[in-house]
Amino acid sequence: MGWMAKIGVASLVSWGAMAGLAAAAGSPGQADQVFKVPALEQPAGVPQEFVRTKSMEAGLAIQPVAIDLGEWIALKSAPELPVQIIGASRAVQQAQSATQTAQLLQWQTSANGGTVAALSVRSGGAQGLRLGLVVDQLPGSAMLRLYTDHQPAAVFEISGQRVMQMLQANLDAGDNSEAGRTWWTPSSSGEQVTLEIELPPGTMPEQLKVSLPQVMHIYENLSLPLGTDETDAAQEDAKAMPLGDPVACHLDVNCFTQLQDERKGVARMAYVTERMADGSYYYGLCTGSLLNDAQGSKTPYFLTAAHCMSTQTLASALETDWFYTSTRCSSNSLSPNSVNLRNGAQLLYSSANPDVTLLKLNDTPPAGAVFLGWDSSIVPNNTPVVGVHHPDGGLQKISFGTMSSRFDCNLDGKSVLCTSAPNSGNYYYVPWSMGLTQQGSSGSPLFNNGAVTGVLTGASEASCRANGAGAYSFYPSLNSVMPALRKWLVDAGGAATTPVSGRMPIYRFYNTQNGTHFFTASAQERDAVIQGNPNYQYENIGFYASTQTATAPNAVYRFYNNNSGSHFYTINADERAFVMANYPQFSVEGVAWYARQVQGDGSVPMYRFYNTLTGAHFYTTNPSERDFVVATYPQFLFEGIAYYVWGSQ
Repeated sequence: MGWMAKIGVASLVSWGAMAGLAAAAGSPGQADQVFKVPALEQPAGVPQEFVRTKSMEAGLAIQPVAIDLGEWIALKSAPELPVQIIGASRAVQQAQSATQTAQLLQWQTSANGGTVAALSVRSGGAQGLRLGLVVDQLPGSAMLRLYTDHQPAAVFEISGQRVMQMLQANLDAGDNSEAGRTWWTPSSSGEQVTLEIELPPGTMPEQLKVSLPQVMHIYENLSLPLGTDETDAAQEDAKAMPLGDPVACHLDVNCFTQLQDERKGVARMAYVTERMADGSYYYGLCTGSLLNDAQGSKTPYFLTAAHCMSTQTLASALETDWFYTSTRCSSNSLSPNSVNLRNGAQLLYSSANPDVTLLKLNDTPPAGAVFLGWDSSIVPNNTPVVGVHHPDGGLQKISFGTMSSRFDCNLDGKSVLCTSAPNSGNYYYVPWSMGLTQQGSSGSPLFNNGAVTGVLTGASEASCRANGAGAYSFYPSLNSVMPALRKWLVDAGGAATTPVSGRMPIYRFYNTQNGTHFFTASAQERDAVIQGNPNYQYENIGFYASTQTATAPNAVYRFYNNNSGSHFYTINADERAFVMANYPQFSVEGVAWYARQVQGDGSVPMYRFYNTLTGAHFYTTNPSERDFVVATYPQFLFEGIAYYVWGSQ
């Protein structure tokens, strides 16, 4: 929910500040064509990017430098915002600049001959933390790890190049501010978290330029205790009360048989808000839904409200919680099947009015998640509809109502004016007969016959204290934004009967023994390398290539150097033949993936370097990493653009 509404011939509804809404160019009108797309379930066995690695299993023994921010009171005095707020930032005075942070870090020799240092941050009374790391210079083969004192074995690990990819997306979208250069670490539970940074051999600590000026203090518990069938039945609900108290007017989805599959496509959103005028940030909750496209490509399109998320910088800090439901009807325990994804998203489209945003998740949705079907038809008056959402950010709820009539709503910075427009309105007016929506529900889908047909913007002042009497909500119709969204949901790859060319992640490793990089398109090979090659440091996804020749008609060939243990990749058929004819130490390993020799279809350059000392090559799609290598390593000769791949799915 985004506002408090009162219906009349013309209703002025106040919803607080709407700072930063990015209005899309043009004003989409009613769709000329109607489209209907069925649902699709994510199969089991789909590879995930973030996997447990050897370094996590081996444990971490480094002693971090402690930063204790002390207890913080009066946390919940957040400004009025149109979303559920559950956290606020705290300044870290000791690490406001890169110089201050460098002075804090105490570097030690790592197990592989590089250097490692760590900072431990405590914010007293926090239920969870996210660190706001401002990145000015970060080596691509640096490894960043996060863990807590109470769960030292639960380590999150990410490479510097992956962090730079996310920040590059902000820069490409035009945000070169400090907010755009801030990587918000994944959320951790409790009041303490440690950030460890490991640099590879040959990289000096002076080449790292980062600061930690802000910490997000989350004051609601987002890490609920997991319930099981055995223990949950005997548990008193009051002892495990989650965020969003279950009361009579909030209906647990597990108490109803409706939309049992569709609810698996609805996720809770948690994200860092835009930076306020005083430099602070807040932590917001909304709801969104995973949409299928006409080709059934399993591209993770994610629909929500623009007042929740409207810029790339906000999208980069997105976390989503899937299967965020109770263990059973009316339980307060979180299902053990819940999955947290923390890799952000790409902003595709955002419109202030109608209030709709379309994202593409950077993460692969978990097995069992449903790419929801949708219908851009206008819903007739008096049609039964259903909402699935996370009110107050709590466990998933369901609401039952009727699409009663259509309205036009005009949004400005502080209010929304809605007027009746029975034949042309872009917003559905839905009175609820059972259940209601509240803050945290914003961006959730409206279902008609199991298909998504609208996106929640706001609702009435009705509360659970009155059992939801008189509750209603406003949803921009999918029909009103389909002219803009069909580019992705309908037309991608051509006609609906033509399969879209698939893109596959290419996983990147750094060989700490010889200083070279290894890339593979195989998740099975990735996992085998992680388990069986201790010298290979997993660096997450490097880029995306094509599985088909229609979009990327040229094969990239992989060679293995039997003398040095390094790999070489080329798209050039003449170069491939030359290597095979003149360098017997190189064994050709076949086609690695497909790419383009000319730019197109949203592809990005693959930059290639030659190491004049070792004879190995280095490849990156990230301009920041390219510039870092050029400025830092004189032995690397820049050879220009090798070919073109993709920065996202």
